[in-house]
Amino acid sequence: MSKPATRIPLAVWLTDPVVPCWTLNARQIRRLKAELPRARVVACRGAEAFRRALPRARAAIAWVFRPEWLAQAPRLEWIATPAAGRDYFQVARPGLDITYGAFHGRIMGETVAAMVLAVNRGLLANQDARAAGNPWPRDALAGIMRTLAGTHAVIVGFGHIGTWIGRALKPFGVRITGVRRHPRAAPRPDYFDRHDRLAGLERLDALLPTADHLILALPATPETDGLMSAARLARLPPRAAVYNVGRGNVLDEAALARALVRGRLRAAALDVFRQEPLPAGSPLRGAPNTLLLPHASAVAPEYLDLFLDEFIPRFRERYP
Repeated sequence: MSKPATRIPLAVWLTDPVVPCWTLNARQIRRLKAELPRARVVACRGAEAFRRALPRARAAIAWVFRPEWLAQAPRLEWIATPAAGRDYFQVARPGLDITYGAFHGRIMGETVAAMVLAVNRGLLANQDARAAGNPWPRDALAGIMRTLAGTHAVIVGFGHIGTWIGRALKPFGVRITGVRRHPRAAPRPDYFDRHDRLAGLERLDALLPTADHLILALPATPETDGLMSAARLARLPPRAAVYNVGRGNVLDEAALARALVRGRLRAAALDVFRQEPLPAGSPLRGAPNTLLLPHASAVAPEYLDLFLDEFIPRFRERYP
């Protein structure tokens, strides 16, 4: 008679005090236990419970993992987080693997499409005009409402998220240029037509004057810090709008605010900022034609279900 396989201790701590869909609920915990019989799931509701689970854990799921906790986790082989940003964890140890969620694009693509529509179909201008005291702002909208067909989106950061953003915009007839560090290493998305392109970062300066929609979906790295400088923003045409759903370090926020105040750019829709929450004194708060979201472009009820769709097969592959 064969000996039963040893169960893998899995410490799970996914809670958020503000956003319910970022907290693993009872149904999702039951799903983990049911679909991973090889796992011994330890569901934790706080940092202290998570730390108590670490000495036995071989795998962990968490939003937060502090470097000093590694000493308490001698058996830990794998940390998985639903987050997309590689800046979430500053921990490293030989033999320790860290994986990140790759599912955010399908949610964030819808958010960016909503931003683009709000700018181009007058929803943003309508709200601003009404807030300024115009109860029926047809006159304010008449000269600015545009259809999307034939416009050009330059998506800087054309990975998982950027590709989904392009997919969400393509049905409206938007021409897509996806900018990434190694464009030849990536296949053309199946929704591309003959007008769409992949380009390297070295082409960015040449592409900016052609953009109707500049969409930033970049991670926070030394290479991306300040990438969209005042000089690069000045290369955009006045018809262009700027959208940022990656990380706030990429963008010169003061230069963007000045361009909006001076009418040098059409609009901005931003979900991420260099400092979060965005300070009350930020010039972006008073800039015209500006939509500010509180780092929420991936919020959706199915957020952690999509994460589990990725995590469960990964766990089964690691621990057959």
